[in-house]
Amino acid sequence: MVGCWQMFLLCFLSAPILLYRGSLESYVLGGIWVVDDWNGSLAFLSFWLGALMMIATFPRKSLCIWGVVICCFLAFCSYSFFWFYIFFELSLVPVFIMILRWGVQPERISAVSYLVIYTLGGSLPFLLFIISCFLAYGSLFMGFSWDLLSKMGYWGCIGVMVFFIKMPCYPFHLWLTKAHVEAPAAGSMALAGLLLKLGGVGLMRVLGSYGQLCYSMEVFWASAGVWGGVLGSIICLRQMDSKSLVAYSSVGHMSLVQLSILSGSNLGWTGALYMMVAHGLCSSGLFSVLGEYYGKVQTRSMSVCMGLGMIFPSTSIWWCILIVCSMSCPPGLSFLSEIFMGMSIMGTFPGFFLWFSVMGFLSGAYSLILYGGTMHGPCCSSLRPRFTGISKCSYLGLLHSIPLFILFFFPAFL
Repeated sequence: MVGCWQMFLLCFLSAPILLYRGSLESYVLGGIWVVDDWNGSLAFLSFWLGALMMIATFPRKSLCIWGVVICCFLAFCSYSFFWFYIFFELSLVPVFIMILRWGVQPERISAVSYLVIYTLGGSLPFLLFIISCFLAYGSLFMGFSWDLLSKMGYWGCIGVMVFFIKMPCYPFHLWLTKAHVEAPAAGSMALAGLLLKLGGVGLMRVLGSYGQLCYSMEVFWASAGVWGGVLGSIICLRQMDSKSLVAYSSVGHMSLVQLSILSGSNLGWTGALYMMVAHGLCSSGLFSVLGEYYGKVQTRSMSVCMGLGMIFPSTSIWWCILIVCSMSCPPGLSFLSEIFMGMSIMGTFPGFFLWFSVMGFLSGAYSLILYGGTMHGPCCSSLRPRFTGISKCSYLGLLHSIPLFILFFFPAFL
């Protein structure tokens, strides 16, 4: 618990910087680190989720949690593509250790292999891209602006492919679902809450510095995002593993972030930022509560662990609130983000608005299936109701839900 309070202390110490970052936008520490409107909220989210991961896990995992939080924080605040790439890759090491060391199934070896092959293999073109940019321009600072990606055409698309893999975009999403299912609760919280956001922030930084992709490649990646979001939502309807369902739902949410960033509009980027923060809190909260339930009933199958609302009535309310926020209902931040993203997608890719609506409908459908399949129905005869009062699960649900409501009513904090 000592590490938890240290994380919360860092949250409150960084709060004044975030509130007054408008006057600090031109201040860059040593030419390497910066806090601005696009990374300040995510930097704060790193410490907040780090504290919640400390609550959800055992003390022996605290070193890995500190590693992933610090690497993500430094990657979010990097003002140089070189340092961003370094911490972008280092953030995988603690998650790699958590899956390999504390994963409970033999398939964790396969999950780690997918994680390494997809992410490290996809990052090599980006490394070549930033090396060529440094040789050509002599600088890797994110503050400069060159119209480079549209001139590079397909090569520019290959150079930034690592961000589509990290988000992840269809068909590069297989590593995410495997890693989520095999990771412990803290590893899933780190993946959903922080690591996926590195892909979105990196794509925004690259497009902001080197210009938009050529139009044909924008349409290609937008089409891949729509197709992946719809397929991921349909797969969620067929899942009986509750953790796998939440993992596949991340593909749908991040595909909307991908579409909004590719729209190139300020409204779309604002909606993408809101969705990244909302998804980080919602998915992390769902994985943390699922981890607590799994520790008590020893199964994730919705056909077995039915009626959990009768067995754990004190924590069912937080499960309901997190699912409602995940399906983009008010008063959750994801509802506000989908309004912004819908307007930007309709303005840039009007042909995709129908599929955007379909993804919203499917999101509500599988969220209701997740809630009904776990909270309602006949419970297993071997389980008995437990009126435990305020538990660790209740604390996790409360601390994930409060920021979602506050940011919905006061989005200016973002």
